[in-house]
Formats: sequence, C-alpha cells, structure tokens
Amino acid sequence: MINSPGPRSRPYYADFAPGAGRREPRAAFASAAPSISLNGDWRFHWAPSVAAAPLAAVVADPGFDDSGWDELPVPAHWQLHGYGSPAYTNVRYPFPLDPPAPPDENPTADYRRAFDLPAEWAGLGVVLRFDGVDSCVKVWLNGHELGYSTGSRLPVEFDVTEAVIPGARNVLAVRVHQWSAGSYLEDQDMWWLSGIFRDVTLLARPHGGLDDFFVHADFDHETGRGTLRIDTSVSARLTIAELGLIDVPAGETHEMAVEPWSAELPRRYHGVLATAGEAGAPGERVSVAIGFRRVTIEAGAWCSAGSTATSGTPTTGGPSRRRPCAKTCC
Repeated sequence: MINSPGPRSRPYYADFAPGAGRREPRAAFASAAPSISLNGDWRFHWAPSVAAAPLAAVVADPGFDDSGWDELPVPAHWQLHGYGSPAYTNVRYPFPLDPPAPPDENPTADYRRAFDLPAEWAGLGVVLRFDGVDSCVKVWLNGHELGYSTGSRLPVEFDVTEAVIPGARNVLAVRVHQWSAGSYLEDQDMWWLSGIFRDVTLLARPHGGLDDFFVHADFDHETGRGTLRIDTSVSARLTIAELGLIDVPAGETHEMAVEPWSAELPRRYHGVLATAGEAGAPGERVSVAIGFRRVTIEAGAWCSAGSTATSGTPTTGGPSRRRPCAKTCC
C-alpha cells in the first residue's frame, strides 16, 4: 500500500511535521542487492515562487510533455547553474521571520526523470532513496504521490514497490522548495544552495533481506579482548574471517582477541552479514567494517585506550587539564 500523506491545515512545506509517506530511518550500508543510479540529466523547471510554478498535478502526470523544459544535472545545486543566486548568511535569517511559514517568494523547482526498470525486479521490493535535497522535497512516481520530506542533510527513502512498473518505462517527478519550515532549524553560518544535491538511487529489496542492523562492539584494554553483537532486522549470519568468525549467528555475543580502534590507528575488521532469504529466494549480503573501542567519562575526564583527555572546568572556567584515568578502554 502506498503511504500517501493525509490532509493538513497548511502547505506541506510550511508544516511542523518533518515529512509524510517516508520510510523509517535506517543504517546506510553497501549491499549486494541490485540498485540503479538515477543520477544524470533531469528535465528541470525553475520558478521564483510557489504561485509561479506549474500545477503539481500537471508536473506529476506521467504523460506530461516536458520537452520544453531545461535540463539540469543531478546531483547539483541549481544556483550554480544560473537559477537564482547563492546566498551567504551568518547571524541573520535570509528571509522574513514568520515560523513555521517560509516567505511567499519561495523559489520552487520541478524535476522529471524517466527510467526503465528491469523486468527481473518483478516480485522484489523497491525503495527510492534521496541522499540529500535542500530544503523540502515532494515526490510522485507514475502519478502516485509518495510523500514529502524536509531535513536537507538527511537521506530520505520512499517505498515504491506498488508504484513502480518492472519491465516498463517509469516517470519520476520531484518538486523542491528552496525554503520550508525546516529552514528555521537549518539556519546557520553557511551558504544557502538548493536542489537535489546528492545521489538518487533505486534499491531492490529482496524478500528476507536485511533492512537494518546495529553493531555493538566493545573492547577491554586490560585483557585485550573485544565483544561483538549485531542486532539485525531479520535473522542473519556473520563472517569475519580475520577474527575467526565463520558463518556464526550475528545476534549472539562473540568474544575474541582484537586490536582496538583509535584515531591514530583506525583498525577495522571487514566482514559480511548474510540472510537466508524467504520462500527459496536468495537472501542478501551486506558488507560491514567494525572497530572495537570503549569510551568512558570518569571524574569529568574523557578516557580512551588508557590515555586521558579533558575539557576545561565548567564550574570555575579554568583551563583544560590532563589527568590519568585508572580504568580506560578503547
């Protein structure tokens, strides 16, 4: 079922909600499952305000003729291609304050991209991922509204399994607003640059695939041994040959001698998480890179690997000091 956002009292780009129709956030990882990059030249239309932009229903229509539009590379910032102007601010907002509403003069760009999805993707789950869009993005696929998102520096994913057509031409439409309610939180000493500025990717999700995982790695500096457990969204097996872990249950705690990770010597162990799949379908293989470290705060000191690092004394405002830590780990 496609998760379409419900009705709201204000425009989505001026809403307190950070988004709608999106998948839950998850870890980013390299998978052996198929993927398709949608980077490249997209059809592009820029307007100085929302009112001057084409009707959203027209932009989202797969049959709309966009041949008269310009082209813009993705990823890119549109100001660096002659649309609008870059803006730098320090302590002042770049627009009149009326939270959560952005200004009426809110540059709005529409992007369209047609792509062919391999017939071999039939029966797989499909996820559309944007790694970065500034500042608010709304998305349609084959005329189906998927949802919207703010948070310019955060990836966002939409489940497009029911909207995409394997073995056929698909049309993706994206509307991007330069300003949104999120702009009030993002304001800082920076350049304001807009658009789809990071990768756009279609991800195949095999049945029984690994949707998310969390690594718990610890190190005891007194014994030189580490412990490792990986929480996974489905049952998975772990192989890290260098640690002697061969096809072991990822969710169990494993203890072994390890070299610790540090900023000076960033030691990592590379391995693979693998799932069994479902109903005879192949599972998924995911690459992992794991470092072992423990950080503690003791008597106001930040301790790691037996060394000592301290900040200033906040109660007296005195200078930074270094003190030994009796029990430190990395």
